[in-house]
Amino acid sequence: MDCSFISINDLQRMFHKLDKNQDGLVTLDELHWILERLGWSEHTPEELELFVGKQSLDLDEFLRFYDDAVSDRKETKNDSVVDNDDAIVGAFNVFDVNGDGYISSEELRTVLERLGFEEETKSWDCGRMIRAHDKNLDGVIDFEEFKNMMLHVQ
Repeated sequence: MDCSFISINDLQRMFHKLDKNQDGLVTLDELHWILERLGWSEHTPEELELFVGKQSLDLDEFLRFYDDAVSDRKETKNDSVVDNDDAIVGAFNVFDVNGDGYISSEELRTVLERLGFEEETKSWDCGRMIRAHDKNLDGVIDFEEFKNMMLHVQ
């Protein structure tokens, strides 16, 4: 399981945050809520149910769903990856809170908090996360750096 873009540990924390009643399942309404925040809300909860074939997902199904969703955002043609720019632009815009074309560590923290990671963001170093993908060393992530991160391009 690849789970590119968001680590498996973060996905597991996200799952447990979404699982409000702690029954080990995330409903499709909860799944739709998180997809909207990631900028991937092209389906209604009803359409998601047709896609996944049930009304809720356990952790393993949630991880597979995420991995499939990320994989679907890339199309393979002649062994080269062609990205779905619309999906990547949508995801970038989720994190570019002020619309200036860059993602700062403050914007990253804001979005992570909005996704339900309030406690975790206190210990996470969002600046370090930005620096890990900031290839031109300007202290922010521009669209190309974000796209390269999403597609795992070095």
